[in-house]
Amino acid sequence: MHRVAKILSGAIVFTGLNMGASAHDEHHHETTEGRAITIQGELVDTACFVGSDGEEKGADHEKCAAKCMKSGIPAGILPEGKKADDVLFLLTNPVVLAPYAAQTIKVEGTAYADKHAIEVKKLYVKDGNSWKEVQLADAHHKPASADTPHDEHKGHHGDHDPDTK
Repeated sequence: MHRVAKILSGAIVFTGLNMGASAHDEHHHETTEGRAITIQGELVDTACFVGSDGEEKGADHEKCAAKCMKSGIPAGILPEGKKADDVLFLLTNPVVLAPYAAQTIKVEGTAYADKHAIEVKKLYVKDGNSWKEVQLADAHHKPASADTPHDEHKGHHGDHDPDTK
């Protein structure tokens, strides 16, 4: 129970800080419309990362992060060279990402800076000098079977199709 309260408190504080920062910056107006992005960084579990002010990351936190993601805790990416406040939530199922916790990943998708989130289209993990694509497993990334209409694979978003605007 204490861990749940810590997670929720961290998320509330994180959201509040971001809302205050957006309202405080009059010269840079964020948009709610997404923009295509490809970004590299470390795969983190957002509960521990946010709750620790960005301290829980890296190889020392790999096992815990994997356990958190495997249990359904949202995953995030800490962009290379950025500070903890720049973490972006990955809008995809974290369970399939658990084996790659604390590793360098590359994400292609639609970024919503005002929400600190990326709608993930493709995700890759660094494998030596190359990239290995991770097969995502959520409502937006399920492969359509030959006997199932595409409409049934749109997930819980009704008529939302991430490939159309």
